[in-house]
Amino acid sequence: MAVLPAPAPELSLSADDVRLMTLRAQGFTGTEGRRGGVPAMLRRLGAVQLDTISVLARSHELVAYARLGPVPRDRIERAYWHPRRPAAFEYWSHAACVLPIEEWPYYAFRRRALRARGMRWHQSHQGTCAEVLARLRAEGPLTATQLGGAKNGGAWWDWSDTKIAVEWLLDVGDVICVRREGWRRVYDLPERVLPGDLLAHEPTDSECLAHLAAAAARSLGVVTRADLIDYHRLRELAGQRRRFGYRRLHVLLRRDGFGVSLKRIYRLYTQELYRSRFLGHTRGISR
Repeated sequence: MAVLPAPAPELSLSADDVRLMTLRAQGFTGTEGRRGGVPAMLRRLGAVQLDTISVLARSHELVAYARLGPVPRDRIERAYWHPRRPAAFEYWSHAACVLPIEEWPYYAFRRRALRARGMRWHQSHQGTCAEVLARLRAEGPLTATQLGGAKNGGAWWDWSDTKIAVEWLLDVGDVICVRREGWRRVYDLPERVLPGDLLAHEPTDSECLAHLAAAAARSLGVVTRADLIDYHRLRELAGQRRRFGYRRLHVLLRRDGFGVSLKRIYRLYTQELYRSRFLGHTRGISR
């Protein structure tokens, strides 16, 4: 039986401390939040939500503007959907999101769960899925329109059989989206897009959950148990005592370098990390 390391020391934080840690972790304060531009911002946040609604700008643009200032729109688009060197992909995190490409292996638990369930919103047809894959192999990356049309002519959710099929293939990882044309997804095959090491890496469900929980803690700075579960919609953690066990997840989280306890309130940083990373950098910041 694995021996658990000693628990991280308890740390009491004031409301001001929590605000500063959260703002810094999210890239709203400090020079580190601006380094590396949009690609670094995406890696720091772990996920940027997509939404079709646009008033001032689309949500994925507003996230960058709020942290980096008036970034040119084409620079944001290239960071999310680079035409030649993919650095991100689209998938389900807390919603439909742009995710750093290196996170692909850690959503395997969700792809496996959806495949086992057999459907998400619509029932796909095996024959149509096979036709879509055959065309992608033969013709290269294609949009739903190029594959045969996205809608049946009714409401926005009245998808065509082709759209249902290609979205299902995206859900289970047989297809990937790393690029858009306008606001249309361009679908491709993972083996044509992903580096070999990412394609070959298949972490277990508990390893995926531990990695994404640690990523959520890093992105938020200070989190409650509910925050840790909700950031990437890790509902499996809510029942992890039964399915994965506190012991296994606790070991994996600590191995990842974060003193995260799954039992009460989750705090990312031990006292030493808090002092070195935050107290050493937040002096002079207006509270």
